[in-house]
Amino acid sequence: MAHEIVTVCLPPDAHHALHSAVEAALAPFDMNGDHEPYQGEWDLWWLGRPGEEFAVLPGHEDDPRLVRAPLDAYGRPRHWTPGQCDGGPRRLLDFAGMRARDARALVTDHLLTLDGAWGCPNTVPGPPGTGYSDFVDAYLDGLPPDVMVVHLRIHC
Repeated sequence: MAHEIVTVCLPPDAHHALHSAVEAALAPFDMNGDHEPYQGEWDLWWLGRPGEEFAVLPGHEDDPRLVRAPLDAYGRPRHWTPGQCDGGPRRLLDFAGMRARDARALVTDHLLTLDGAWGCPNTVPGPPGTGYSDFVDAYLDGLPPDVMVVHLRIHC
């Protein structure tokens, strides 16, 4: 079993009940479930992971819709650097700035799209011939501005 990062895309109002929204989005991929069709990908999840934060667009650091997990997966307090978060509305996240520092900054182990498709390097939910990195970048760039985008750490 491994710990990996998944980028999850959620409806714009998900920040009102984030935990419930994440649970609902992840439910079809729960290894513990008895759902059909079985698509087990994870058995535990935590919000965020130190070192895998999103950059926040300057001037929006205090927006209440930004997601910042207070504890890490081990229950230790997380110390936040201004301008970073575990997620938030697409319009508040500085994807261009992140890519300027590292071209693959937005590519995580898995992507859960807004319509519930699970993508990873072996299963790209995009057009044939699309590489995973290209798909992730294009997908995230094309999201409506108020869609919530969050990083989760999963045990899989």
